[in-house]
Amino acid sequence: MDELIELFSLERCSKSGARFDYEKGKWFNHKYLQKKSNEELADLFAPALAEHQVNEPDKARLARIIGLVKERISFVKDLWEQISYFYIAPETYDPKAIKKRWKPDTPIIMQQLIELLSGIEDFGSAATEAVVIPWIEQNGYHMGNVMNAFRLAVVGECRGPHMFDITEIIGKELFIDRLSWGFKASEPWRYNAPGDQYWDFPVVQGNQQSMHFAFLFNWAGQPLSLIHI
Repeated sequence: MDELIELFSLERCSKSGARFDYEKGKWFNHKYLQKKSNEELADLFAPALAEHQVNEPDKARLARIIGLVKERISFVKDLWEQISYFYIAPETYDPKAIKKRWKPDTPIIMQQLIELLSGIEDFGSAATEAVVIPWIEQNGYHMGNVMNAFRLAVVGECRGPHMFDITEIIGKELFIDRLSWGFKASEPWRYNAPGDQYWDFPVVQGNQQSMHFAFLFNWAGQPLSLIHI
């Protein structure tokens, strides 16, 4: 307040009527939040995380996740939309992204990529990227299609921070759980979507959008033995 008083000047006041600019207010709040540390934002966001019934005992982990996305928020509440997939597996997959990124040769490329990933001992973000990106370039593959097919399985759509940062934080165990969820959710429907609702079900037999799951299970090294197709 003292700073506002010091900077106030009648000469700089507009003669027209005052008008509240909501979008400009959002911009100011965005800038304000960017100056907050990741730890401060983690404390502010903790109650909202609890409202979504998410228990995050590791404050440092939450702070790191927030640091990856805080440039995308204008309010603290916006964080949930940006980081929910770190805690809750996607229940739907973006059909527009699948149509754009999933090509006829994608299953073969995914199998090759997973074989490459299975040989990487260090699952850290930088170490994994240093192996995968040159491999994609050397094979002349489309960078966006290859990376986004992998992103869809984890996030549910083509958005979010650096993909290798996401997989490092989520970890292999949770990654396997997310793939398992797809089969469990589709089992009551015998892996066949009713009508033409193919994009609303994570795993459906005989459709191109689900072919990557077998390859991802192969990479994870843990096929789901509880479900028989």
